[in-house]
Amino acid sequence: MSYAPILITLLLHAEPVLAAGLLDSEVLERAEAEFEEGVRLRQARDQAQPHFRNAAGYFEELRQRGLANAALYRNLGNAYLLAGDLPGAILAYHRGLRLAPNDAGLRESLAEAREHVVYPASGDLGRPRSTERPPWLPHVGSGWLMLAAMVCYVLGCLGLTRWRMVLRERLLFTSLTALALAGVLSVWLILRASERRESETHPLVVIARDGVLLRRGNSTTFPPRYDTPVNRGVEGRLLFERGGWLQIELSGSELGWVPRDAVFVDAP
Repeated sequence: MSYAPILITLLLHAEPVLAAGLLDSEVLERAEAEFEEGVRLRQARDQAQPHFRNAAGYFEELRQRGLANAALYRNLGNAYLLAGDLPGAILAYHRGLRLAPNDAGLRESLAEAREHVVYPASGDLGRPRSTERPPWLPHVGSGWLMLAAMVCYVLGCLGLTRWRMVLRERLLFTSLTALALAGVLSVWLILRASERRESETHPLVVIARDGVLLRRGNSTTFPPRYDTPVNRGVEGRLLFERGGWLQIELSGSELGWVPRDAVFVDAP
């Protein structure tokens, strides 16, 4: 029996494992040092990738400890991407954007990572939908939306009360406009809450390896739903889980079953 593959695996993962006894600041220092060493050796890919894997391991350790911010997920995604772990990078960028949807660096990094995904030469199977949202339009937090809705509602009510006292048409128009805006913002909040529930009920999944076929049922005995397989980095949503298989929906509404070990699931 050859122990060489086991030994190599242990060596590649030894440093992140030792991080369990370190302070957060020490883990961060080691992550940054490994990342910088990987950058220094970037021209020699075989030598650089183990350092990027170690850096990703340290950043992942910080995430497991409860640290969560845009910078951490951006660094984690970059380390995964340079280590050759495309699905891990895409998942990290998505997690960062969930915390900081206006972070331009995370959006650019996700777009760059998606360029490495090998999509079918013909057809749009697995391709992310193009968003119609202008890149300059900010993502407003739910707290700010609620505050704005409440302010508009209060101003509208006060305006109507004042209008009944003075009967000025301009005041009536302004009050009704404020109430209408409060209604629009309330609907926006309801849609935002619905989207959040949908993402929690059907979390993001990322295909973890190349050549995965979407099947019609939860077994290899079921025929493929599509003749074309999907490759690592393709994104979708989890619908159901049964017997070690997941039913997923890709960005273009394509449905199919894949083995559980063929995807990364965005679970806490």
